[in-house]
Amino acid sequence: VYESKLIYSVDTIPPFYEAGKVSTDFRNKFYSVSVFDEWKQNTSNTTLEFEDFRTTKVIDGFVLSKNEDEKLATLASEKKDGSFVLVKSNQLHILDDFFKYATHINTVLKKEYIQRAKQELNIIETRFKDFSTANDSIISNILSIDRYIVSAEKGSSVLAIQRPTMPKKVSPKSSLILAMSVVLGGMVGVFFILLRYAITKRKEQ
Repeated sequence: VYESKLIYSVDTIPPFYEAGKVSTDFRNKFYSVSVFDEWKQNTSNTTLEFEDFRTTKVIDGFVLSKNEDEKLATLASEKKDGSFVLVKSNQLHILDDFFKYATHINTVLKKEYIQRAKQELNIIETRFKDFSTANDSIISNILSIDRYIVSAEKGSSVLAIQRPTMPKKVSPKSSLILAMSVVLGGMVGVFFILLRYAITKRKEQ
């Protein structure tokens, strides 16, 4: 079993959103059939299937959760690396497909966030037609939202997604196999010696 990580972190988001919402939105998009189908229609030469990493499976008409070992990729997080997509494969084209899929989700999120930011500006402008009466907090909020829209439209992304790491072999572990072989070999050896001693003693008797 091999594992590779696509580490991602929050880059540029609207001031009224928190990093937690971005993580939730990314997870929802990642496990969305419609988002995956849209990406696959516009992507050529990919063997990736949604069934490879979806969170559920259907058995005899019942929808059940999949075990982690059954999924080709999962979303995870650690203190060291932060949030990442964990891909259980050493096939480089599969890793590249997941990177492209994550990048597609990043683009979808940016479009949605820009639209939401513009809607927020419209709401504020509707309520405060005369900005001379608005307080400093409202003006600061307007400027923050406007800066985000300008930054996003110039190319800033919601997430900074790193390229996949080199696949690392995680199972089976050679050191564990060697240790088990030594232990089992010793047990078999001791058993053989005791058995041989018992047979020899019996012959003597």
